[in-house]
Amino acid sequence: MDLSETAKKTAAIHSHIGQKQLKQAIDGVKELAALQHNWAVSEKIAVLEINYQYMLHYLLEGGKDPEQKHIYDKLIRDLYTVADDAAEHLYLQESPSLFFDKWRLMNVRTPLSTDEYRSIITRQSDTFSFIDLLEEGSEKESRMKQNALSHEQTLQELFYSVYVSPRANADQIVAYRHFMEDELIPVYDKSIVISALTMNVLQRFDSEKIKFLLDLCRRPEPELASRAVTGIIPIFQTYSERWHLYPECTDRLQLLSDDKVFNRRFITSVIGYIQAHETEKITRKLTEEILPEMMKLSPMIGKKIRLDEWMGESGLDEKNPEWQKILDETGLTDKLQEFSELQLEGADVFHSTFSNLKSYPFFHEMSNWFLPFNPRHSSIQQMFANKEEGSSLIETMFSTSLICNSDKYSFCFSIMMMPENYRKMMISQLGAESDEIRKMQEEEEVMNPHQKEETLIKQYIQDLYRFFKLYRRRSEFADIFTLPLNYHEIEAFHPVVLQPGYLEKIALYYFEKNNFSEALRAYTTLAETGKTKSEIWQKIGYCRQMLPDLKGALEAYLHADLIEENNSWVLHRIAHCYRVLKEPEMALTYYRRLEQVRPDDLNIQLNIGHCYLELKQYDKALNYYFKVELLDSNNTRAWRSVAWCAFLSRKFDVARKYYTLILENRPNAHDYLNAGHVELCLENTKKTVALYRLSLQKAGNFETFGSMLAEDEDELQEAGINSNILPIIMDKIRYEEEG
Repeated sequence: MDLSETAKKTAAIHSHIGQKQLKQAIDGVKELAALQHNWAVSEKIAVLEINYQYMLHYLLEGGKDPEQKHIYDKLIRDLYTVADDAAEHLYLQESPSLFFDKWRLMNVRTPLSTDEYRSIITRQSDTFSFIDLLEEGSEKESRMKQNALSHEQTLQELFYSVYVSPRANADQIVAYRHFMEDELIPVYDKSIVISALTMNVLQRFDSEKIKFLLDLCRRPEPELASRAVTGIIPIFQTYSERWHLYPECTDRLQLLSDDKVFNRRFITSVIGYIQAHETEKITRKLTEEILPEMMKLSPMIGKKIRLDEWMGESGLDEKNPEWQKILDETGLTDKLQEFSELQLEGADVFHSTFSNLKSYPFFHEMSNWFLPFNPRHSSIQQMFANKEEGSSLIETMFSTSLICNSDKYSFCFSIMMMPENYRKMMISQLGAESDEIRKMQEEEEVMNPHQKEETLIKQYIQDLYRFFKLYRRRSEFADIFTLPLNYHEIEAFHPVVLQPGYLEKIALYYFEKNNFSEALRAYTTLAETGKTKSEIWQKIGYCRQMLPDLKGALEAYLHADLIEENNSWVLHRIAHCYRVLKEPEMALTYYRRLEQVRPDDLNIQLNIGHCYLELKQYDKALNYYFKVELLDSNNTRAWRSVAWCAFLSRKFDVARKYYTLILENRPNAHDYLNAGHVELCLENTKKTVALYRLSLQKAGNFETFGSMLAEDEDELQEAGINSNILPIIMDKIRYEEEG
């Protein structure tokens, strides 16, 4: 069986289990076990089947067991595990993926235990401390690099050891716990292990490791707690159908929800994932709109402004007004402003910039994508060799919250590839900026005391995003950034997300990013929890309108109107929905209410006229149209409304007068067509043909023009025109067009 067939059969088994079709699931696992002659799996599934048959027999005989649900849930848990084991053994034989490559390698040689890795890393940390005490010189530099290489190799092996590790037993969890609690182990190293555990659980469900990761969410070091919190979110999404079987995991998450610090970090991570879903849109906007426009402008900018003005310190608002004018005229000012606002919101605006800098050998190694930035890493150590320049550069790289760890490494590699004189100049400039960056960082932390941990979470999500989108073997991993935006729907998350303010914050991020389907479900949940604010029903209405569900939108807007009367925005939406739903009388009621709130709004007067027009009360409609024209003589929309209404009420002279005005002001195909209707009613057939031909030319082809004419046939008949003349006119136009 090929790998794709194995994947399909495994997915089918999971589907059967999820739908409680356990007989089909058991048969599926037996089929997988038979393919590989795996007697261990065959024996386990046989025992499960016998137990299930006993349970069915006992149940159908009328037996009642208070432990029945617990037994049934355990059977399903075990069935999931056996199914996963059966599939993994097939993959282990044939799959070329990294996970199974590393697993096979671990089976060939006996891997070190977690305690042994802890002992090695402790010794290496002691060596670093000793080398730091040596005098500066080539010997110290050489020994430092040698120890760094040794430490990096150990970390890499530890990462893969954890990444492909089997399901954890109690002893293994104790070993992990000792590793995390060992004060001699650097936080940097512990961070790598958390990422390896996360990737392992995403590959293979392991409730013991999940409980351990949940415990790590309470670590005192924000670097570790933030990484653990960020990691558990896609884990709970990936295995959403299993959590009712593992109350020990959901109970632990509920216990964590009593911790305000955990809640804050959790919601920050959720918002970060929502923002990450926008990264591709931002990248497209940059690469397809902003950067091409900047490239087009570059010769013009070169002519218009001097280089010193471009590079000066005067700030954006004080730059050459001619340059600003160029930006305004091309629409780039608005786009750059939008880019700046996205950056302030924490959006990942640098993904497109650094995505092309991930081909360095450093990024060929999976474990390196999860490394926190470390200037002591052997691959970039030489860049910081100059103590004077290096210290300020290190400070700059650590201080900046704008780019993530992965991009900091990319940035360093790109600088190291430069010619020496350019490299020194760049390093010097970056060093000079360190004070300014540190000052900005301090100001941000004063304004937001949680800035540091929010930056840690944002940068880690960006590191994850780059791994799942850019790693050369990314196709071997299930992309967590394609998981649905369903954070508010996962029951295990409810103790956190349903707390006051949090669900509303999540819903707002969905809404602001135009994820209307997700926002609708979130706001509906808010409404069901007793939130009766008009704003929530307004947004429910808007989401439904965008989806589109006009009847549902109208219902929500009416609900909002009950809570807060005379909100002009709500009244306008209700009236609009009634108009589109072909209920002009109800629309008129709300436009008249809106008129009381905004008496000077000409658009409302125009819409009232439209309602009377649709109700065929032409005189009343004309009165409103004339009122709009009187107050704004340049309102061409009023001209069209007056002209059409006059035509329908058989005031053909008035209609002709206004269509004459319209045809002098950039007319469209419909304008020529309607003017032709007027001439037809005035029995000026020659003029009718001329105007219809102009409408045809604007429409582009006979088919479109014919459809437009057919749509107006009822109105022409109401105006007294015998529709039999229309085919004759069409033939006349065809002959003239051919001539």
